[in-house]
Amino acid sequence: MAEVDTVERLARLVPCDHEDLLNLTLRLLLNLSFDSGLRAKMVEVGLLPKLTGLLGDENNRQVAMRILYHISIDDRFKGMFVYTDCIPQLMQMLFECGEEEIEAELISICINLAANKRNAQLICEGNGLKMLMKRALKMKDCLLMKMIRNISQHDGPTKDYVGDLAAEIRAEEEEEWVLECLGTLANLTIPDLDWELVLKEYNLVPYLKDRLKPGSAEDDLILEVVIMIGTVSMDDACAAMLAKSGIIPALIELLNAQQEDDEFVCQIVYVFYQMVFHQATRDVIIKDTQAPAYLIDLMHDKNAEIRKVCDNTLDIIAEYDDEWGRKIQSEKFRFHNNQWLEMVESRQADESETYLYDNDNDRTDLFYSADGITPADGSVSPDFFSDLQAQNGDSHHTGDDKDVFDQTSSSPGRPATAYGFRPDEQPFYQYS
Repeated sequence: MAEVDTVERLARLVPCDHEDLLNLTLRLLLNLSFDSGLRAKMVEVGLLPKLTGLLGDENNRQVAMRILYHISIDDRFKGMFVYTDCIPQLMQMLFECGEEEIEAELISICINLAANKRNAQLICEGNGLKMLMKRALKMKDCLLMKMIRNISQHDGPTKDYVGDLAAEIRAEEEEEWVLECLGTLANLTIPDLDWELVLKEYNLVPYLKDRLKPGSAEDDLILEVVIMIGTVSMDDACAAMLAKSGIIPALIELLNAQQEDDEFVCQIVYVFYQMVFHQATRDVIIKDTQAPAYLIDLMHDKNAEIRKVCDNTLDIIAEYDDEWGRKIQSEKFRFHNNQWLEMVESRQADESETYLYDNDNDRTDLFYSADGITPADGSVSPDFFSDLQAQNGDSHHTGDDKDVFDQTSSSPGRPATAYGFRPDEQPFYQYS
């Protein structure tokens, strides 16, 4: 069917006056829409506005919505819904549900579309967000809160509901509901928000600390707690309050338990990264915990994001503590020296290769380059590199290609998340 341009031929029949033919055409398009290439073809031949036009047709609305849902799965096409009247129609349908359960297709497509910034702006127009939040809080609707959580990824009015969301973070609430409320709060990386006041007013610190215990809840909820701690730790007073509550040892215990889970490791290390910016929490981490030792172990992790956060956290620790600075520098030297020796040995083993370097492209970041001042016999101690800030495998960035964690760059702020940015698109929600 793909080879004979079936989608393009079917598009001519949408819409049509023959009710049975239209229904069969839509059902065939639904089956074809499970294929990503054919979904792209549907958008290409202009089916998106045609399908949107059928949302008002009671007989064909459900199948049309299912096709639109499949199209909304692809990040490439989320933004194209802005150029149709799909979102206003979907919002109208949501509000017409009253207190009845929202049908799966409707809420699922809304969740997907809310992950796009332009769509989120349309959804929030007028009293859109206010109505969504009011219904979600009243009905404890997890899927509706998931939609709001996607909206909260983008700058906007979600910050007005910090108190409402914080009030829902309680042990007696359903875990799935708390997960969505907590995830929405954790998305609110607002510089002027007094997180210390929020945590105190809603007594959230005991809850967050209890949920850090391995096995205290589902992993998804524990991970959101870690992400939430990373968000609020941007506030100096809040970070100090968390450190005094004993959260850092709890994070280290969780790190031990989840060391095979890259997402957990990255988010926990990101909390340490945030906390070493503040004098009070920096001293706790450096002097009262073994966090720096764990970070050194993770410095060579196979996951690039974990390595990046570790390196930048250790750079700050090294700057403020001479003893740890020497240990970190020594470990960097030892690791890269081993890499050098392994590379040299593998080159020498290849007898067919005449020269160690055929051209400049054969060079690798693992090799030191000290402008010709490194002795040829390799007899260099770790102390040699202590004053060379860009050595030991640290990344060099020029022009616009700046490391979002680079505190020496012209960009003054810290990254808002463990990955240095908050992506527009999140993984879509799948219903079964």
